[in-house]
Amino acid sequence: MTVRHPPPRATTGDAWDILGSYRRRLVLAVVSERDGGIHRTALARHVVASEAERPVDAVTQAEWRAVEIRLHHVDLPRLAAAGLVHYDAEDGHVESDDPPLEGGEWLEMPVVEALREWNGYE
Repeated sequence: MTVRHPPPRATTGDAWDILGSYRRRLVLAVVSERDGGIHRTALARHVVASEAERPVDAVTQAEWRAVEIRLHHVDLPRLAAAGLVHYDAEDGHVESDDPPLEGGEWLEMPVVEALREWNGYE
């Protein structure tokens, strides 16, 4: 099942709630750099590697699996509902088309200002 919702009119508070999580911003950084998207498992491995400041191939299955579960149940649905990613929960595919920021820009602030321009946040 693909979770695709039109981006809702939101407030700055909503943006801070969604993007106040460093991990969610890290997810957006990884996804925005991948033309054609990324699978949830690979995304989890990249997130763990970035958070631990290690290479992706040094991440253990136990580490990425725990993150993948949280991504699936919490972070990706929230980002999809906000219109920041497209997430197919059945096949695990995550992508973002025409994001307002790319790569490491998501890890910097002011993210909210970019969202105001892109998505009508007030």
